[in-house]
Amino acid sequence: MNNIMLSIAIPTFNRAEWLRLCLSRLVPQLEGLNEQVEVKIYDNASPDNTGEVAKSFLIENLPLTYIRNSENIGSDRNIAQCFNLAKGRYVLILGDDDVLLDGALQKIMSLLSSGEYGAVFVSAYGYNNNFIKERPFQMIAAPIIFSDMDTYVKKCSTNAAFISSIIINRSCAVDTDAQSFVGTALVQTYLFYEAISRNHQTIFVPEYLIAAKRIENRDYDVVNIFTHDFNMALQYLVDRGLSLSTVVSINKKLLWYFLPIHLINLRATNIEKSRVEDAYNNLYNLYHQEPLFWLCCMPILKFPASLARLWGYGLIVLGRLVNGEFGRLWVAVQEKLNRKSEV
Repeated sequence: MNNIMLSIAIPTFNRAEWLRLCLSRLVPQLEGLNEQVEVKIYDNASPDNTGEVAKSFLIENLPLTYIRNSENIGSDRNIAQCFNLAKGRYVLILGDDDVLLDGALQKIMSLLSSGEYGAVFVSAYGYNNNFIKERPFQMIAAPIIFSDMDTYVKKCSTNAAFISSIIINRSCAVDTDAQSFVGTALVQTYLFYEAISRNHQTIFVPEYLIAAKRIENRDYDVVNIFTHDFNMALQYLVDRGLSLSTVVSINKKLLWYFLPIHLINLRATNIEKSRVEDAYNNLYNLYHQEPLFWLCCMPILKFPASLARLWGYGLIVLGRLVNGEFGRLWVAVQEKLNRKSEV
């Protein structure tokens, strides 16, 4: 009989050292959970030493399996097989450059054992170099149980696109082939939405249990994925009962809270100016009738660089204060000061 409560699947490609960090924090937490947890690493034919790193953690009696694809099948397909081949009651697809903080797995297992939930959302914070030093202080709040889909989706907001934060009840999407979402760039979000559309009993965990390596704009089209692609996922859920007013609310938050830092980073990196122009055009096409676009996004993309940064950072500070994220704001300020002192 399969008694596995949680499947942790790690899709990876060419990031051996980040995978080493991920596994070094996860593996010690597996002690005593051999029959309740399975961990599978899906290597997308990495040309680096990912295989050596993964195999170094294959200790006897540890519920850890390494699987190497014969060829690179693409990120979406690799993520889809993570879900399709899972055996656990719940599935967490963990980013290879993300870290499950000490004690996090035990807390997650306790929650999963407390009831039958469509999904569980676990909060994460971003870090650049040292996930321990960059961890924001936080007033720990208890997990929140939701029974209304709209309220829960609004609470998760754009973070529903972050792969390592979402734990999906496999039985709520057991007849869904994850491969059908290949090409969306958000396979995990569609699965998350499918599960909560079938079981509205869900959990939101405010406590930071995951440290997430911040994404690089040159490797990841943040603007397009979190606007066009994410709205396509929201529409998928609208077809399953989500209110359009919830979609409007999430898009407003995306414009004033989520996008500013990514637009600042986009202008700051040494990439083609056409990328900035493309970002502006994409946002204009989607949001030109929304005043928040003109207030929050247009100035960052069109103002002179120094004024754009000033405008953007002002929005970021305001956003952190409004959301009560004083710890994240303090860490961000410290990091900026440290960078200046190193120059």
